[in-house]
Amino acid sequence: MIKKNVAVQLHTVIEDQGDKEMSIVKQEGEYFRKGNLEVVTFTDQIEDIGTIKNQISIHTDKVTVKRSGAISMNQQFIEGKKSECLYRHPYGMFAMEIETYHVSAEYKDEGKTKEVVIEYDVFMNEDPPRSHYLTLTITEERD
Repeated sequence: MIKKNVAVQLHTVIEDQGDKEMSIVKQEGEYFRKGNLEVVTFTDQIEDIGTIKNQISIHTDKVTVKRSGAISMNQQFIEGKKSECLYRHPYGMFAMEIETYHVSAEYKDEGKTKEVVIEYDVFMNEDPPRSHYLTLTITEERD
């Protein structure tokens, strides 16, 4: 098993009926690899909500995002497939349906950086879908 400290950047763009919302999260985290499974963990602190532990698992055929703490959920992204997820936060919980259009994971910078890109729509209740563009960049910390 390989274990490293990494810098994590999670860049998300959400399109909702013509409006765009962008967020960037930068944290230090840990990276583990065993065989074909890669796992990145990091903790995020959101003002007025609390601490959230994030675990992103990169498989050969899917990416799984699991959050626990002040917000909890477990999302699976498989290209060309739909999945469901229950999202819990301090103000309640709701069910989401996710339709994943694109998932890619590539090494860059001579293998020092891994970039995961996911494009998907989120459907909640009878609302129009919200389009999500997520880019996760994992960079090995330099000694």
